[in-house]
Amino acid sequence: MNNQFLFIINDIRKNKVYFIWNIIQISIVCVLLSIVLQSIFEYRDVKSKFDKITEQSEIYMFRDETTDEKFDELLNDENKLHQLVELYNSVQKTVKASHGDILSFTANSNKRFYMSDELAEDIAQIWEVPEENKDSLDMISVSENFFQIYQLKIEGDLDQFKKTTKGKIPVIVGSSYQKKYQLHDVIYDSNDLAYEIIGFLQEGSYYIAPGEKREPAYLDQVIVKLSEVNAEDSVDLLDYFVTTYYITKDNDFMKNVVEQSKDNDLMDLNINNFTYQMDAITEDIKDEMILNGSIMVILFAFCLIAMTGNILQFISDAKREFAVHMMCGAGKRVIMFRIIMQMWCMYICSAVFVILIKKASLTTFMSLALSAVYILFFCLLPIWILRRQTIQTMFKKSYE
Repeated sequence: MNNQFLFIINDIRKNKVYFIWNIIQISIVCVLLSIVLQSIFEYRDVKSKFDKITEQSEIYMFRDETTDEKFDELLNDENKLHQLVELYNSVQKTVKASHGDILSFTANSNKRFYMSDELAEDIAQIWEVPEENKDSLDMISVSENFFQIYQLKIEGDLDQFKKTTKGKIPVIVGSSYQKKYQLHDVIYDSNDLAYEIIGFLQEGSYYIAPGEKREPAYLDQVIVKLSEVNAEDSVDLLDYFVTTYYITKDNDFMKNVVEQSKDNDLMDLNINNFTYQMDAITEDIKDEMILNGSIMVILFAFCLIAMTGNILQFISDAKREFAVHMMCGAGKRVIMFRIIMQMWCMYICSAVFVILIKKASLTTFMSLALSAVYILFFCLLPIWILRRQTIQTMFKKSYE
């Protein structure tokens, strides 16, 4: 058996260029297959969430077209502030009185979390912070029902999310923070305000913000805090109107808000229907999935042809050596083992590279499992060829 492994090592050494090239090809196919599987799961998940949200409703949002001059007036006029509070309270009463016919949720990513020096050092050990945001982190302020709307799974107690204890603001953070922090650890911002981590989002968690971007917004490196509207702060009130989504069958109440705002000379609001854009997002993911799938099929075809050619070339070049070994007592099974083990060595090396590139995830292991099935079937080729050969035919063809 030791001799067989020595022959395998020697074969790999003699054909190292082909061996390395096959490893590269298998790795590329596995990575692309993993991306395709991830796109398929993401598409199904996004479509499922959209279908649930828009099953019998549409998604609306106010669009603010207020001029800078009027915006300054709203910030500095006490009378305007009282009118904004009345408008805000009117919206809240309408939503509550609808008994579920109007569902609203807030997702405000306009503000950032400015880090303390200690936090900045810790974050630098977890991921590379972009130069343009080196002193701050992504943060999103959300309503309590945000996690339910997007079906986000959390490790921790969600009930604590709305309870500020001992001066600590409760936050839920993305999965990347788990590399450094644990539940109930406290982090500080640049103003030394304390934030207690009361939960971690599942890896790959995301939400859809059609008012901001067409693709899903991932939350792995995001701090999530509760959105609280201060009725004495004009900025909070103005932010509420442009960061809150409404899920409803009709938008009559929103039209009333637009008219009320216009009559009181407050904000210049319009209404956006994001249902179409939500559909466009799912189509974008589907198109990306099809593109990646097409590239993978092409590369798989090239990989299949190249590996088949390499195996056939190796068998052809080594026929005389195989014949001599068989004359010395080696069986065909030993020769088959020698060839097949090289193929599995290629696979194992490729698997290591793929895990290093894509990390250990469900889609990575699924792509490796499918590749293993491919290698398993591919092993039938040398078995089929060698079973049809005799010592005489091997000697004869080695001189052709």
